[in-house]
Amino acid sequence: MMIRLPLLALLFLALAPEPIPAQAVNGSRLSANSLLPGDVIDVRIWLEPDLSGKFQVDEDGAVVLPLLGRKQVVGISPQQLRDRLIEEYRRYLINPSVNITLLRRINVLGEIRVPGLYTVDATVSVADVIAMAQGLAPDGDANDIVLVRSGKIIRSNLTGTMVIAESDIRSGDQIIVGKRTWASRNIGAIVGIVSILASVAVTAVSLLAR
Repeated sequence: MMIRLPLLALLFLALAPEPIPAQAVNGSRLSANSLLPGDVIDVRIWLEPDLSGKFQVDEDGAVVLPLLGRKQVVGISPQQLRDRLIEEYRRYLINPSVNITLLRRINVLGEIRVPGLYTVDATVSVADVIAMAQGLAPDGDANDIVLVRSGKIIRSNLTGTMVIAESDIRSGDQIIVGKRTWASRNIGAIVGIVSILASVAVTAVSLLAR
């Protein structure tokens, strides 16, 4: 790693705050994969393990990165952040190669095997997130998945094929899997009863016909 600035200058840069962009304040221009408070960014810089790692976006929309210090990131995409970091790390590194992965922190609850908080790649599907929670419980209904935010249902029609970043799922949200109805849970018994009743009816008709 090649560092070009003296130590005092680096400390000044690390401590200097940046204003929050207007687009992050009003939220009107946020895209599906915009970085939001509570998100985690996985930063990988080639041949620089000390500068790489996972960094959480705080409630003010900022992360603290090695060498660069506190940076406002809310409202921008991972690609935009990657481009910014490449430019900024060029002050210290020769031809830096940066890779950014956006991670959402999601509570997976309801009829699943291992409920809890999961940090997931925003490019995976709802089904992938449920799989990370060890899948549906025996009574879980894959057709009854809702998205809850701050105690309110945001979407009641989530499907397993929906991608996290494209489904308005944010860090801190809850994906809740519902319970199958009594009839769907006992379909085998119902079929058996119907079969028995049908057999009895056939037998009765046969006896009456004699």
